[in-house]
Amino acid sequence: MQSLPFVCVKCQRGQVSFSSRQALCVRSAATSSPPVSAPVKPPSGKTAVVVGAGVGGLTLAGRLAREGYSVTLLEKNKEVGGRMQSYNPPGAPEYRFDTGPSLLLFPERYMKAFEKLGAKMEDYVEIKRVEPAAYRAHYGDGTSFDLLYDLEKMRRQIDAIEPGAGGKFIRWLGSARASLDLGVKAFIEQDSTSALDFVNPSKILELALAVNPLDLLLSQHRQMSQYFKSDKLRALFSFQELYVGLSPYNAPGVFSLLAATELTDGVWYPIGGFQKIRDGFLDLVLKSGVDVRCNTAVEKLIITEQGSGEDAVKKCTGVKLASGEVLTADVVVANPDLPYVYEELLEAQGPAKQEIDAEVTRLNKMDYSCGVLAYYFCLKGRVPGLLQHNVFLGSDYKGSWDRPWTPANFDSPAQPNFYVHNPTYTDTTCAPEGCDSVMVLLPVSNTEEGRLKAQKAGAPLPSREEMVNAGRSAILRRFTEAGFGDVESMIQHEFVYDPLTWTEKYNIKNGAVFGLSHGLLQLACFRPPTQTGLPATPWWKDSPKIQNLYFIGASTRPGNGVPLVLMGVEVQLENILNDQKVASN
Repeated sequence: MQSLPFVCVKCQRGQVSFSSRQALCVRSAATSSPPVSAPVKPPSGKTAVVVGAGVGGLTLAGRLAREGYSVTLLEKNKEVGGRMQSYNPPGAPEYRFDTGPSLLLFPERYMKAFEKLGAKMEDYVEIKRVEPAAYRAHYGDGTSFDLLYDLEKMRRQIDAIEPGAGGKFIRWLGSARASLDLGVKAFIEQDSTSALDFVNPSKILELALAVNPLDLLLSQHRQMSQYFKSDKLRALFSFQELYVGLSPYNAPGVFSLLAATELTDGVWYPIGGFQKIRDGFLDLVLKSGVDVRCNTAVEKLIITEQGSGEDAVKKCTGVKLASGEVLTADVVVANPDLPYVYEELLEAQGPAKQEIDAEVTRLNKMDYSCGVLAYYFCLKGRVPGLLQHNVFLGSDYKGSWDRPWTPANFDSPAQPNFYVHNPTYTDTTCAPEGCDSVMVLLPVSNTEEGRLKAQKAGAPLPSREEMVNAGRSAILRRFTEAGFGDVESMIQHEFVYDPLTWTEKYNIKNGAVFGLSHGLLQLACFRPPTQTGLPATPWWKDSPKIQNLYFIGASTRPGNGVPLVLMGVEVQLENILNDQKVASN
């Protein structure tokens, strides 16, 4: 497959051209790191093929190898890590950008993943907490607010906006922290396979005693309205929906747990970029004996069927590569975006084909997260008003969450919400001395959403260049409104990823960068299961049961984000070992 097309934008306004990215190949990870210390089981005689070397596929491949499997890891791109990448653009190699994850939450989950692969995280990467604030929020009226870890200072800041709201903030944070601690234990660390989980006392009793269940299930906006009258404060503690492609109006209140971990555990950053984590995982996976093959595209997952009718047994017995080579395996793990797996990789005949086609139809009807326009600015000079993590929140509290689909949506006075990452605030290796490497994530409609909106409006779809230029103008206008001056004149080089970039590079359906949406009816057991044919809700009860096939990644359970995917690896490893009758290490 050809290398990633992406938008390469020159400094002059309106000059846009498409070129090819020469991606970094990290097959040869650092070999000076400490040897694996945890025991590895002797070979079991069993084989596994893992398709896709995203964070989930990469770490699960290493875990299977350490359980005695002979593992082959297949990645179509030149580099492992999936969306976890750091990139030095050829036009300005002295600048570095994290093009995927940019903030590190739940650091203990990363540490555990390293330990399970046989090493300590600090042997590979140094992480630092971003101080003194998790974020700076920039409001549409030109004011700003720092989300500090110091709760007393936070209380005073909040009272200055809405007298008496500081105490309510403390109460809300306590409830959000309980949602985090108890919710993760009940619904994320364990695979939720039935709607009955929501009324199972062993799962929810402790959580229900600590938190009003309605606060978790109804919208984040409703929850915020119970605590705060000020739109500024409501926005301040619900902007985290940007990470999962939702808004406060369709995100369930359980997502307060994101703000809880940021304000209590802190927001962290790996010095040297997220490539350090990616390369650390790769090094340990290679040392565990995994055969890692980059530039190796998979054409099909091989499904065989024995017997007929209801007694037919369907199995995934291996994969066929684009080169024509066939690899057989006892276990096949699919890490690509789940809709892509069903649409492009699963192929069968007879009743199995009908069941797979029905699954494709079901997935097409599900809700998908937003697309993003991601701008990567190489700046000559610093922007003093930026901390490491920044959110820009429009004055129209509700309207600013609408996903733009046409350039007109960016016209003044529109103030869309967006996120800005300025890593030189913590890590000066990201840019030359006295300069900044700034990433802006601007949520927009995903490609299918944009198509439907254009169809409804009776208007043509805008070009990629038109959307990129309009989005850039809106961002630069907001920078000026925030008092940052002429940031445009500081841009020495830039490149841009749009929704189609994510599809072309990572096979993400509809360019929905956060995968399937995380609305209430697409969480826990309502989210596509990690295996086919699992008993669950009516959504999935008739999905085809294909033995030896397992899924991992953002669009299956538990959901999007590196920590959740790593938690999913723990659950999936246990599922595989139980199914294959292999005693865990």
